Amino acid sequence: MDEANGTSFVTEGSSNASTSRNASAGDPRREIPMVHWVILSISPLGFVENGILLWFLCFRMRRNPFTVYITHLSIADISLLFCIFILSVDYALDYELSSGYYYTIVTLSVTFLFGYNTGLYLLTAISVERCLSVLYPIWYRCHRPKHQSALVCALLWALSCLVTTMEYVMCIDREGQAHSRSDCRAVIIFIGVLSFAVFTPLMVVSSSILVVKIRKTAWASPSSKLYLVITVSIIVFFIFAVPMRLLYLLYYEYWSTFRNLHHVSLLFSTINSSANPFIYFFVGSSRKKRFKESLKVVLTRAFKDEMQPRRPGDATATPATETVV
Repeated sequence: MDEANGTSFVTEGSSNASTSRNASAGDPRREIPMVHWVILSISPLGFVENGILLWFLCFRMRRNPFTVYITHLSIADISLLFCIFILSVDYALDYELSSGYYYTIVTLSVTFLFGYNTGLYLLTAISVERCLSVLYPIWYRCHRPKHQSALVCALLWALSCLVTTMEYVMCIDREGQAHSRSDCRAVIIFIGVLSFAVFTPLMVVSSSILVVKIRKTAWASPSSKLYLVITVSIIVFFIFAVPMRLLYLLYYEYWSTFRNLHHVSLLFSTINSSANPFIYFFVGSSRKKRFKESLKVVLTRAFKDEMQPRRPGDATATPATETVV
């Protein structure tokens, strides 16, 4: 999930769409980078995976605080993968879809940015809340607000909407031309600070504290499936999304230098958004019964929150539910 790609699609696509017919006539066998064929293969698979996951989370499983976050994260990944797929198809067709329809590619690109921002914020919230559940178990079991996850998700969606709108308004105008360079640079700096000085450090610190605390605390289960799910998801995000976020900050200032990397950036974003359902499945499934258990059993095991309080006298009670906004 990477903002640079969406913006690059707007700037590059809007200019190329107007000349796509002439370019096609002069070069009828325009070669499409292999990266885009890979994207066109992976993104539909990731879209279906996240769709199935979302259906199970919404209709087949009882919710706990962390499944609320995972539900919203799946929605963000679905929107991002859909936009990547349509934008890649448009590129493969030499911008035939967006030719004469600038607002189509703008809408897709802005939705793309929206999905990336939301994914970053939600992963940070998941990591921080899991850390708090280990550091303050009494608060988590007894005093944590019932609908805290839903409220946090709503606030993060609102923040993502604000950040994405700022970028669109200040860096891309209705004609696809850049606004004042200083205004756009200020917005990019703000987004960079928010990402690398606020959310990313929170994610790193909370994850590190969680690792140390669990290793030192006897009562915490070191083999917690939920903990492993969170850890692996964050690692994948750092590998495939964070480097592309850095690249995004350079696009506006050095577009001519880094423009050839936006195809790889798209691929990394696609892999990042498609990987989470695989992580949930492989972490939640039993090694001896892999591919033999129902998906509901596997997901329930992956998202089981061992810190959640249970009803008195019922050791097997299902964790309390929480409303999804």
